[in-house]
Amino acid sequence: MATTAKGPAEVTAERLRERGERVTPARLAVVEVLANTEEHLSAEQIGERAEQLRPGIHRATVYRALDALGEFGLVTHVHLGRAGTTYHLAGDLAPSHLHLRCSECGSVLDVAGNILDPVRRKLQRDLGFRLAPEQVALVGVCADCAS
Repeated sequence: MATTAKGPAEVTAERLRERGERVTPARLAVVEVLANTEEHLSAEQIGERAEQLRPGIHRATVYRALDALGEFGLVTHVHLGRAGTTYHLAGDLAPSHLHLRCSECGSVLDVAGNILDPVRRKLQRDLGFRLAPEQVALVGVCADCAS
């Protein structure tokens, strides 16, 4: 008998229960919204989509859900400069990735989370500094704008 992989909402519900936390419609709606997009969504956009998924959920509740899921390590955010703060699934709910933001056109590219591992190791070894680039976008010029 084959077992089916659990989706992010199911995994989130399990993790919340393990922690003794409440599994609320807003928390699950946030995870569903983030699991079903590759876009870089703001809290407001997540709120709009969560309301569409589960009518009656208030935006303030969605914002509190984002904060709580962040505290539990299930959701994280990244500061994209002028593009604002966006949210995405974290930990084993989503592949580790970093963000590159073009200073010319504003586009945001996702790259593998381990791309800076040699730099991380060097900074840790030489300076005792632990680099955490997941919270910010690395800024530069994309290939289209550079040409």
